[in-house]
Amino acid sequence: MPETAEPIVWSCRDIPGAIVRVTPDLFEPEVRTKIRDEVFATMALCPKHRFELRTAYPRAYHDYVRVIAEDRGEYLAWRAAVGIILRKLGRAHEATGSGAQWPLENVMLID
Repeated sequence: MPETAEPIVWSCRDIPGAIVRVTPDLFEPEVRTKIRDEVFATMALCPKHRFELRTAYPRAYHDYVRVIAEDRGEYLAWRAAVGIILRKLGRAHEATGSGAQWPLENVMLID
């Protein structure tokens, strides 16, 4: 995945209720599932934000969401990504409980 700009570092508390447009295309064939999982884990940690995705690969998006929603093992693997993000943020104590429901209600695929 080519880097086009410096990443913006922010927390969910910085911009409550924001609409965030996610770029680049997370479903490009070159993007690894681990990166996708981490981005979706971050979006799950900010339920009051709305994340808008655009992709040239909508089928890949729908397959990704469906597999995690329907396969308990895949969901647990995704939850592990959430745990990694929480540890990086110093919030490992929040990695308990039932976790986010799939599909994430705050993530929208837009045309």
